[in-house]
Amino acid sequence: MDAYLVNRKPATLTVQIKNLPDSVKKVNIKYTLVQLGGSIQATKYAETNAAGLVKIILDGNLPYQQIWLAAGNYLYAGIYVDKGLTVTVDAQKVPKDGAYMIGEGVTYSGYDGELNTVMNKKVLFKKQEKESLIDNLRAICNSRKKYAADAFTFKTDSVLKLLKSIDSEFITGYPKYGWAVNNETLSEFYGEICIAYWNDTMPARLFKRLNVHQPFFTSNDGVMFYKYLGIYTVANKRFKKESALNGTLMLFDSLYTRQRSDLLKLFLLESEKDNYARSYPLIINSIKTAWCKKIAADQMTKVDANQKRIDSVLALSTKLENADIGTPLMRLPFDAGLYQLDTVANIDNFILNLKSKFPNKALIIDFWATWCAPCIADMPFSKSLHEKNKDLPVEYIYLCTTSSSSVDIWKNRIGEMQIPGTHIYVNDKIIARLKTVLNAEGGFPTYVVIDVNGKVNKSKITRMEALDRESLKKTVGL
Repeated sequence: MDAYLVNRKPATLTVQIKNLPDSVKKVNIKYTLVQLGGSIQATKYAETNAAGLVKIILDGNLPYQQIWLAAGNYLYAGIYVDKGLTVTVDAQKVPKDGAYMIGEGVTYSGYDGELNTVMNKKVLFKKQEKESLIDNLRAICNSRKKYAADAFTFKTDSVLKLLKSIDSEFITGYPKYGWAVNNETLSEFYGEICIAYWNDTMPARLFKRLNVHQPFFTSNDGVMFYKYLGIYTVANKRFKKESALNGTLMLFDSLYTRQRSDLLKLFLLESEKDNYARSYPLIINSIKTAWCKKIAADQMTKVDANQKRIDSVLALSTKLENADIGTPLMRLPFDAGLYQLDTVANIDNFILNLKSKFPNKALIIDFWATWCAPCIADMPFSKSLHEKNKDLPVEYIYLCTTSSSSVDIWKNRIGEMQIPGTHIYVNDKIIARLKTVLNAEGGFPTYVVIDVNGKVNKSKITRMEALDRESLKKTVGL
């Protein structure tokens, strides 16, 4: 990889929307990149020109990077960009509710065109049958302790055999890409096996099988395999808090090849983000593989710049008299204030307004979506924490994305759950910018704490369910 990447240029993704109605002057392009180091995903936006065309040069140069592409309401697809891909959508031919992955009116071309044509067809091939098998696999993994080790391996391998059988049937028509289909299936399978053995020790024979697997793609399945492997490796270790990071780095080095160890270290960048000034140099200095070291060093530069920017913004928070956090919509009887934020001229000003709106308070910011089941499942715990600790100077702020939702759906969700606090329905582009500035890129839910001292912490909260009064006070700096 060092030699492969040294002179490799970032790839270009081209999106062309043809035959647009005269009333459409541009199409919004949302693309979420799967990546290594820091957050697993980063969402960005672009727009087509008047001819329906946009060219996007990717930030990095990793091979076969997966991107979740939403081209207006015309197409949603998972694509792989290695050297160059053109996605062409005929607006007159795609279904009224848009195309999914591939179909009438959608064409993939360029260097990566054939691969994407095949892989998107693979997604749709016996889709329900495959999803049922994955659900079965997860159910077995969740119940692993009910089985003897050999019985568990037999059951999971039986599911894998059925998944491979579907793959083989599909590959018959596309033998050139058997390597890609099989690799992604194994990445997902072995990722689930890692999860099953968190806080336990995997049988040596199974671990040997799993440890020789090498994902070819910077994809959800490929990247999550490595993340889950890293979590499995340290899950049942009991390091002292002050030496946990050094212990983890040494453990990776002792168990894996240098290259695999260095790759696993990249996933520590996310969990150590709040302590980056101390932790990142330790991680970077322990990495010997050049391309991994570069990713880690670039991440430190980015996180440091964002932190300094936020520090300077929050330092001004007491100087504002009028704090604009969006258009006020209504006040609900269970102590909930609703706002809508469609545009913002300056993202720093919004953060400043948010802090100034609630002086002398810590802020718990919850990024969520109306369709996100884990978000909604955690809301009752947030509500309970709020109601039981009203005496504490803490403001609960819920930033809901507009993506795949509506104001009415958002209002109904809040009304159903009766969640007190400050609720803002935020344009998804603003959500993406906020997450980037706050070093909180990733999916939903994501929690950010701005404590009573004005310090921003991204990893203090993973779920509200885990907090009680004492841990809440510690989290917000009280």
